[in-house]
Amino acid sequence: MSSHPTKKIGLIAGTGEIPIYFARKAHQNGTRLISIGFSDEIESNLSPYSEKSYSFGVGQPTKILDALKKNDVEELLILGKVDKTIIYKLQLPDLKFIKFFKNIISNEDKVLLLGVIEELEKEGVRVLSQKDFLGEVFPKKGILTRRKPSEKELQDIEFGLPIARKLADMEIGQTLVVKDKSVIAVEAFEGTDKAIQRGCELAKGNCVVIKVSRTNQDYRYDSPGIGPQTISTLIAGGASVLALEAERVMAVEQEQVVKMADEARLSVTCV
Repeated sequence: MSSHPTKKIGLIAGTGEIPIYFARKAHQNGTRLISIGFSDEIESNLSPYSEKSYSFGVGQPTKILDALKKNDVEELLILGKVDKTIIYKLQLPDLKFIKFFKNIISNEDKVLLLGVIEELEKEGVRVLSQKDFLGEVFPKKGILTRRKPSEKELQDIEFGLPIARKLADMEIGQTLVVKDKSVIAVEAFEGTDKAIQRGCELAKGNCVVIKVSRTNQDYRYDSPGIGPQTISTLIAGGASVLALEAERVMAVEQEQVVKMADEARLSVTCV
């Protein structure tokens, strides 16, 4: 984890491996962490690394803000994924959420989360860039694994990369599955793992999976990333290559990621 003078940091956490990775590293570095998970399970995973931890729903911003103020949190990170289907299934959202949601003109992730950041900053809480604290998990250009992509796989990467970037900029998704210079699957509402599962099934394995960022990625609220769970999904589907956009896509638990990929002869490369 990159060094930073802040000694107390708030964490608003969704699902996935990244919030837990950050919380563990923060704890090891002596950072006092005030964590808020969007479910009891998330809160219980963060609790061992936090000075204080809470479990609040997405529809309870008043409670979230009260907890941050009570603990004198002035800076925080937003990490992890928030399944938008949760928003559509909310029960008893508080008045602040209802007012906020009515003012949102789009249900795109970007618009929703920028709205959340705006509300937080109105209350005097600054949302930090994830790159400031997690710079070491954004791998640079190069091949991470023992196996290199074949010439045919490199051609699939070259074919798919500009398409993936365009789709990401269109707010459709940031993951693309390619085989024989054909687009097999595109990530949309269902998320990365399900897109990979569908793509691998349609391709019957031996496909290339590409993960990119948006051109104007806002690292305050969203860092595209992969971890051991993604590698497990790729291995189960029989994918042959994972291509990440260098220095712009996170790879958490890199040692485990590389070990798992090497054992399965999966190539992981940053382009």
